[in-house]
Amino acid sequence: MKPAAAQQPAADKILTPAELQNVVGPIALYPDDLVGIVLPASTYPLQIVEAERFIDKHKRDPNLKPNQDWDDSVVALLNYPEVVHLLSDDLDWTWDLGTAVLNQRSDVLDAIQSFRTRARGAGNLRTDSHQTVTTQTDGSIASAPADPQVIYVPYYEPERVVVYQPEPVYSYYPWAYPVYYYPYPVGYRFSTGLFWGVT
Repeated sequence: MKPAAAQQPAADKILTPAELQNVVGPIALYPDDLVGIVLPASTYPLQIVEAERFIDKHKRDPNLKPNQDWDDSVVALLNYPEVVHLLSDDLDWTWDLGTAVLNQRSDVLDAIQSFRTRARGAGNLRTDSHQTVTTQTDGSIASAPADPQVIYVPYYEPERVVVYQPEPVYSYYPWAYPVYYYPYPVGYRFSTGLFWGVT
């Protein structure tokens, strides 16, 4: 990890379980590995904005390199431009998510599991050709790519995916991405373990 340059959260800002559900909703159904990148990245909102600009510039100049001062999680998110756009497009939400990650890590993970339970109960989170959804021995719901070589980023409206819908409301962006963390190779270890899979 690079030196902490994250936002300074309000030390007394603690979200209720209902508020946390709203904050984690947009990313709660992402595959576990991607959630593990988004959570720490959300604590660097300025870097997220810079990362989106980098993605646009990188299209014109493929030789551009990420800023060496960015946190590893932000660099890793460059592999998922839709997610970078989501975080950059609503900085108030990203700020709230990052503050919750810094102040209430365990509560954030619990909220993600609660949201997944609701979505699965509504029939909107299940194994398909893009992902494998399983219940772990501790009762938590895990999500992993169906093909270990590629990942599809899901798209859904949080308020609709947690209630039964007669028509499908859970879909994927049409592009598959390699399961690696640009510019890091498969198996590269960075700080996601501090946020995901550890309570």
